[in-house]
Amino acid sequence: MKRLKLNDLRSLDLRRTARRLHDSVLDGWYRKGDPSSEDRKRLVMCNYTSNVIANFVGGTFWTGLLLHLNAGDGFIGTMSMFSLAANMLQCFSPLLLERFPKRRTLLTVLRGVLYFINVILIGLIPLFPVDRQIRLYMTGAGVLIVNIINAFISPGLSIWHIQSLPNETRKSYFSLITMTVGAVVAICNLLGGWIVDLFAAHDMSYYGLLTVRAIAAVLCVVEIYLYFHIREYPYESSGDRFTVRELFTRPLHEKKYLYTIAVVFVWNITANVPGSYYTVYLLRNVEMAYSTITLINMLNVPIVLFLTPVWRRVLGKYGWFRTLSFSMSIYALHYFLLAAVTKERPWFYALALMLGFTFAIGINLSFTGIPYVNMPRENQTVFIGFYSTCANLAALVGVTVGKYFILSTQEVNVALGSFVLTNKQLIVVLTGVLLSLAAICVRLISRKVGDDG
Repeated sequence: MKRLKLNDLRSLDLRRTARRLHDSVLDGWYRKGDPSSEDRKRLVMCNYTSNVIANFVGGTFWTGLLLHLNAGDGFIGTMSMFSLAANMLQCFSPLLLERFPKRRTLLTVLRGVLYFINVILIGLIPLFPVDRQIRLYMTGAGVLIVNIINAFISPGLSIWHIQSLPNETRKSYFSLITMTVGAVVAICNLLGGWIVDLFAAHDMSYYGLLTVRAIAAVLCVVEIYLYFHIREYPYESSGDRFTVRELFTRPLHEKKYLYTIAVVFVWNITANVPGSYYTVYLLRNVEMAYSTITLINMLNVPIVLFLTPVWRRVLGKYGWFRTLSFSMSIYALHYFLLAAVTKERPWFYALALMLGFTFAIGINLSFTGIPYVNMPRENQTVFIGFYSTCANLAALVGVTVGKYFILSTQEVNVALGSFVLTNKQLIVVLTGVLLSLAAICVRLISRKVGDDG
């Protein structure tokens, strides 16, 4: 075998290698000295902060907080329903936002209020000197308020930020986001899981969750600072005032845009059926530690880093809709593997996530562009609000199906030989079946609109 000599090492140009890596990361979305490129750089940072914050107060850590509050399956399902029902108010957001030619300050301040309630106030509820039921009511009220605020600012944030992303930069920009956000979130989740487990070892898991939320609060401050430094450009408007009725009827006149709505509708129904129940299954039935769950989820990092460029080429060749339908059809298989996870076979969880992460890249990349493919240029907050409302309505349907499936099957166990499936395993099987059917629907829709809408 040929050995690497010292002269070979000296011949390596580390600066040139670093420069090439730097250029490949920035290629397609960043040009030095370009003001909109600087805004895109800030948007990248905001994507990191918002996703880490969402994971620190959501996902496994949110389920842990609910379990600390002694919340039952019914309450956990109701929280998801509250979130989605409140976010359906996004369709009314244009009535407020279209009155403002400049919206950055309003949107940023409301974002700060949202973070204060969601990250700090809700996290402190277990310390309030009231009984368990009152704490649950307060948690529910907090979740409802947070999502009502989010409903009114979300369309405005999307349209404001998309201003800094011309069409020619979007695939490169969103590929970078898909490739790097997962790594940042996974590393932070591992840190968060380690912190909670450290406290849990001393029977103080709640204070571990509180510590994680304190870190999230610092990130909230960073994000709000970045928001105030992202430029805002004039918004295109038809100049006509519109009524509440037109908020619903105007998008109905855009036939191709309705196909886009149909795509997000079938996806959101199926993707939201499992809710948080499977995480409850991992924590209670499988008795998996927070750090173990987050460590396994870190498999997402190498998968996303290596495969995002591949999926970017797939997206460029086949378009948004065909890429989505193919990704969904294989992604459905990972739900069947999740059903096979038990205390004796925890490694099935890693196997399922590896498959899921691989094809989730295609799904996530597709949905970065699909909302804007067939969107008219005027009054875009109306259309993005309608899109988000329909997405949340579909998700509400999915969560409702999941909640009542769990409540009606609490005593149901299905035996397959020596292997017994509980209702929280059966719900992921149901999701796999529904997602397979949804993938077929998306493929049929893609034939109607064409590969790129």
